[in-house]
Amino acid sequence: MTDPLIAPLRIVLADDHPIFRIGLRAVLERDPGLRVVAEAASPKELTRCLGETECGLLITDFMMPSQDQSDGLRLIGYVRRHWPKLPILVVTMLTNPGLLRAILNLGVAGLLGKASLVNELPAAIASLKRNKPFVAQSIRSILAAPGDNPASQITGHVDLSPREMEITRLLAQGLSVNEIAVQLNRSKQTISAQKVSAMRKLGVSNDAALYIYLQAHGLK
Repeated sequence: MTDPLIAPLRIVLADDHPIFRIGLRAVLERDPGLRVVAEAASPKELTRCLGETECGLLITDFMMPSQDQSDGLRLIGYVRRHWPKLPILVVTMLTNPGLLRAILNLGVAGLLGKASLVNELPAAIASLKRNKPFVAQSIRSILAAPGDNPASQITGHVDLSPREMEITRLLAQGLSVNEIAVQLNRSKQTISAQKVSAMRKLGVSNDAALYIYLQAHGLK
């Protein structure tokens, strides 16, 4: 039961297929802690909605063809620049590993396949509420496939220091940089620097990509 004193999470939906938006809204609104406050069917409508509507989460399709803009990467990049604190959950039918990695490298909060959306959406929302990235199992499987995941090229020898390995495993357990600093009695700056160094060695560029790497290699 939702605490009446806690405001529902306000969500903007974006997809060019109205039937999909109707179904997604129905799934979301089963949870009284979620509220769909606006919908968009094109990139232009989406940017207008975000400019006019206060929200705490954007759930968007990757590709919404229009005369103004049909490049999904460009659209997500635009939203990230203009609303940098807004979490973005991308839903897509894509199976191209390169494009999926490119989406994650833009710093989205979550990535779901449309085929598994109904089953994994509740877990994705719960994860994002905890400020943890979420990547669907179907997406992780694509990225971890032999020959497709750049990280797999360096699994034979990753030159992490003992301290980098230590904090990487703690990150995999869901601890934040601040929590790790307290647990290990080190400064936040030291932990952040070790995290950045480990990510560089692993060939990942953001928290979501790191999360995928850790899952794919049994560290989480």
